[in-house]
Amino acid sequence: MNAVLLVDDERDFADTLAERLQARGFQVTTAYDGEDALRLAAGLDPDVAVLDVNLPGIDGLALLRELKKLKPQIEALMLTGQNDLATAVAGMKLGASDYLVKPVPIERLAEAILRAQERREERMEGLRMAETAKMAALGQMAEGVAHEINNPVNNMVSLAGWLEDLVGELGAGLKASSQAEAQTSTLAEMQESARKMREHGQRCKEITAKLLCLCHKDGAPARGAAAPGAALDLGLLLASLLAERRPRTEAAGVRVATALPSGLPLLILPAAGLPGTDLATALGNILDNALDAMPNGGELAVRVSTQDREARIEVMDTGCGILPAHLPRVFEPFFSTKEVGQGTGLGLSVSYGTVKALGGDIDITSVPGQGTQVLVSLPC
Repeated sequence: MNAVLLVDDERDFADTLAERLQARGFQVTTAYDGEDALRLAAGLDPDVAVLDVNLPGIDGLALLRELKKLKPQIEALMLTGQNDLATAVAGMKLGASDYLVKPVPIERLAEAILRAQERREERMEGLRMAETAKMAALGQMAEGVAHEINNPVNNMVSLAGWLEDLVGELGAGLKASSQAEAQTSTLAEMQESARKMREHGQRCKEITAKLLCLCHKDGAPARGAAAPGAALDLGLLLASLLAERRPRTEAAGVRVATALPSGLPLLILPAAGLPGTDLATALGNILDNALDAMPNGGELAVRVSTQDREARIEVMDTGCGILPAHLPRVFEPFFSTKEVGQGTGLGLSVSYGTVKALGGDIDITSVPGQGTQVLVSLPC
């Protein structure tokens, strides 16, 4: 991203330095005092802050402390005069990665910024790996719990169904033999209780099935292979999903462009389970990821077309894009490129599993800094 926050109270010096850095491909935001720097940093996500030690009001050290509270992952470089070396070293103890003595050669400053960005990326990658390992462990635990619960729940559902049938037969026998009305009422209550037991057991089975779906185990039954059931209008579904996200798109200043022609072939979904809801969740996850990539505005394009008996859904954003090293892993469960604590890494993983289960395919192409395109193909 190469985003730099440059803070210096000498305006001519700061403006000239910013122009020279921009000519070398850096995105530079300039502030002339500490208060302005904190205000700008709150609305931006800079990789590196270049801070003058001697600032009016909030000095460089105090500003560094506040920046680290506001943006813990930011890297910082201190700009100092010859007489401020001790202060600059104190800044490094507070978390600055380097200090440079004025007047600083532009090439040396650019190299220092790049080194700081590399350190930040290495640290972020380490945090992502730790978070991925933690979430993967939670996923394994969830899978184990789901398996352990699933077996007794299956027995409970079967026994509840058998009990419901048995009580029904006993009730019919009592009516035939003209037994007391009180006994018939008791049996009816027992039959209702057995029915509720079976319903709640079935609900537990659905929950464990969703947990197991997150793990994408090979050999799992494909819900898309079930007997044909409900027909889905894909255009209406996408229009509804976009309408749900309209407050978010408007708040972020994201322009939405759609091409949802009428008369598209209907998608035939399985009759059993909740695949229609799953598809809505899968497409919703893709839309949410696109909006996450454009926190400060951009354009979201959603198009639907048909080709060779397939429905093709394109979701394109003009956001930050995905690094080539991360692109092959985007469908892995619990992998996320978001800040630690801001994502579980399950959104695209669930989308992938749902689309595959419905007999379709999903593919992502991305250019860092230019945007991402997600293409979903489904049989229709």
